[in-house]
Order: sequence, then structure tokens, then C-alpha cells
Amino acid sequence: MQRMKRNVAWVAAVSAAVATAVTAIPADAANPPDTLRVGVNSKAPARGNPYGAGFSIPSVYYWSAVFDSLTRVNDKGTTIPMLADSWSVGADKVTWTFKLKPNIKFSNGEPVNADAVVAAYTWLISDDKGKVTSMGRNISRDAAEAVKIDDMTVAIKTRKPDPLWAGTAATAIIVAPKLWKDIGPEGYTNTPATTGPYRVETWTDQQAVFVLNRESYRPGKVPRITITELPEAVARAQALLSEQIDVATNMGPDDVVRIRAAGHQADIAGSPNIMSVALFTEDFSPNKKWAEKGTPFRDKRVRQAMNHLIDRQLIINTLVGGLTKPASQPANPNTFGYNPDLKPYPLDLAKAKQLLTEAGYPSGLKFTSEVLTGFSPNDKEIWTYISDQATKVGVTMELRPIPFPDWLQKYLNGKWEGESTTLSFLVEPHMDAIRPFQNYSCLLQNAFTCVREHMPLIEQASTEMDPVKREKLLKDLMKLSADEAIALPIQENVEIAGLNKRVRGFANWNKVLLYENITLAN
Repeated sequence: MQRMKRNVAWVAAVSAAVATAVTAIPADAANPPDTLRVGVNSKAPARGNPYGAGFSIPSVYYWSAVFDSLTRVNDKGTTIPMLADSWSVGADKVTWTFKLKPNIKFSNGEPVNADAVVAAYTWLISDDKGKVTSMGRNISRDAAEAVKIDDMTVAIKTRKPDPLWAGTAATAIIVAPKLWKDIGPEGYTNTPATTGPYRVETWTDQQAVFVLNRESYRPGKVPRITITELPEAVARAQALLSEQIDVATNMGPDDVVRIRAAGHQADIAGSPNIMSVALFTEDFSPNKKWAEKGTPFRDKRVRQAMNHLIDRQLIINTLVGGLTKPASQPANPNTFGYNPDLKPYPLDLAKAKQLLTEAGYPSGLKFTSEVLTGFSPNDKEIWTYISDQATKVGVTMELRPIPFPDWLQKYLNGKWEGESTTLSFLVEPHMDAIRPFQNYSCLLQNAFTCVREHMPLIEQASTEMDPVKREKLLKDLMKLSADEAIALPIQENVEIAGLNKRVRGFANWNKVLLYENITLAN
């Protein structure tokens, strides 16, 4: 196969990023023994305002060092205590009672108690500003109210039975109520109070500097952390190899050999995400150019045709170093509800052409895909390969790279300019197969892919409390999503981090980095 062609603009951006990396991070004569230096692919869109973005990358790379929720989900998909010590669900199946750990304080001295938890949830659920934030939309969709039982006990009521609520609580960060009231989201952007192993010293768009929070119930071991935005993987790799950073996130398989040859380490972990392309059934174009009969992807035959365009195993062998497997559904094998009987769509250009003709596009069609880059190994080359394959059946797929903050705003507000976008089918933090449909279906406000015929099964799988019955429903839902080709799943993602040889105790739990466990050998 011809090596995937590189877009000229992307090549220029890579070259500029390498040059920028050298000046963005001060070169050290020796690795500072008191500082863990982390290079990430994107800045946190809302910096220290934990409600200004979703609990996912890139923000989670920053937030897991400083913030806490009631719970956390580990790498096995098990919900474990954080600010909460224990929890239970009542006989009504909608009342979840959380008992808090005692004697925890925010870095500004405020206590972590029932009043703090209730204030945070109330703002997310019912405040006009709170419920429209990324985190507020996620929480208010499921939670109806939070009530103080006593100083250390809170009851959270969900709108309907929700078997995943303890895990969902992992996505709702608790803020210091008095400080939040005094300075609000704008003040928290730069000077938040924290409960995690670190507190904020400075936070700009380019770099966050965190120092040890000695009052934390889970204190860190390294005195200081710097997290710097380096958008291009090649820049992060160069910074690691030149020992300007200690951790480089989102590396590619080609980098693993170079990193290890230089005496450093590569951490390769399974990702909770499925790398995919979203195919819009809804028309968000400014001039409503598809208004008459909807976007081409409203017809499942066009979606199926797109799925027949690519050789997934070839992508993995050529661009991902054979480190993962082709995707057949919106979940990976470690996910509750994964259907092992499903197979990926095979490469079949003749079938793709036939499906397009049957759908009324015998001469092909043209559409725009707004894509993220630098989030998965060699993703730029993968998007280019898909675009090249599409031309073989008369389909023009215009690739339009956008930065993550812009993507997030489009996702929240429905301000898309194309008919497709980068899509990571997220199953974190719960490792449960209903999660993709909570984020990418008619359940979502401004949903770009909405097949209403699927909603009865989605609703049933969302509320069934019996795990045996629920697993059967989820497997049925996985089959339905594959048959209907609700998106173009490509591969089960992997998370590759480059580590300086002095780094010890690194762990990645579904993209949450356990900073409190990291030490530096020297």
C-alpha cells in the first residue's frame, strides 16, 4: 500500500511544533529532582474551572493532579472510594447515599462535607449557568437533586433507575463552596482550591505549575509538577529524548522504538475508547444544504458504504505497529456489554459502490469532516487514508483539522460546518457499553447522530438494574449499532506514554494519571 499521504499544512505544523518545543520548555543542565515535567497534546480548555469541560482528555491530564470527585473508576472498571468512603442505593432504585471520608479539607482550608457536595451538585443540576456546562449537562441529565442527611452524608436522587450512578459520580468534581461563590467559574479558572495531591501555583494556557498539597488525604511524592502543551507528537517525543520533559502523553507506535533505544520507557495501556468517525444524521450546516432530505448519512446504506471503504487491519499493521485490534462496535473487549460475536466490516469497494447507488448516489457525494489530530497514534495519516479510499467510490471527504477547544464547543453547541467529525466512543469512566449512547445518540442535546428507532433499547439498557438482563440488552444494542453502522469504528485505541528513565510508579487508569504514586529515581 502506498504510504498515507501527508497534508502539506500538517507537515508545516509539525515542523513548527518541533521548533516551538525547544523554546517552550527551558532546557535543564540536569533533570530537576523536585519536578515532574509532563508534555500533553492540548491545553485544558477551561484550565482550573472543572465544570468548563468534560471529564476526559486533555483536561483530565491536569485535573487528576488537583481535583477529586466522590468516586473513581479503576483500570478494571471497578468504582472505588475517593471523597466518599462508602455508598448504597435504596429500595426505590433512585436514591444513592454517600458517606464522606472525615477530616478532608480543600487547599484554602474549607472542609469537604455534605454542604460542599450538595452545593456542587445543586449548581450543576439546577443553576442556569451550571446545568449548561459540559459537566453540568452530563450530571443534570441523570441527577434530580442532592440532599444533606447529616454533616458527612449526602443523598443524591437520580431521575430514573441508573445502575451506573456510582461511576458517574466520578465525573463530578467537588469545588470549595465559599470560594466558588466568591470568585465563580472565572476565578476558579486560574486560582482553584483543590483536594488532590497538588495545588495550583500558576496556570496559563501554555503551562500549569502544581506544587505539593501537604494537606491532601492522598499526598503526592514529587514536590512539583509542570504540565506543558505540546500539540504535536513529534514535539513531545523530541522533548522527552532531549530530557526536557519526563512524561510524554499520546505517543505513537513509531516513537516506542526511539524512546526505548534512548534508554527511556514506554508505557502501553489499553484505551477505553474506540477510534471512530462520526457520520452525521442531522444537518448542522450554516445554510442547511441538506435540509430537503437530510444529510447523506441519514440513510444507513451510505453509513454502511463508508464502513466498507477501509482495511482496518492494514491501518493497524501499517500505522499502529500492530499494537491493537480492529473495532466492530462502540466498545472494547474489557467493556461490560461488549458483544464478542460481532465482526468488523470488511474492505469491499464493490459493495460500497453498490450501497451508494441504491441510496441514490451513483456518482458519489462530497462532504466535510472536521477532525482532531494528535489524539491517537498517527491519526492524521489514518484520516488521510480514509479520505483516499473514499475517492475510489466517487466520495470526496474533505478533511478540516480543528483544535480540541473548538471541537468541544461544536460538540456542546451544535455549530458544525461539516457532516462528519472525529469520534472517540467513550466507555470511561464506567467501562460500560451504554456510555457511547449517553454521549452520541438522541439522548444528547444537539445530537449529530440520532436514530430514534434505537431509543427504546437504549432507554431499557440505561435503566435495567439486573446485571444479567442488562448485559443481554447491551449486547443486543451493540449488534444494532453495528448493523445500522451508526458510525465508522476503526480500532480499539491504545494509550502510549513515553517516560524518562527516572520515572517510577506511573499508572494510567482510563486516562486518569495517578500522580500521587509517581516518584523520580534521582
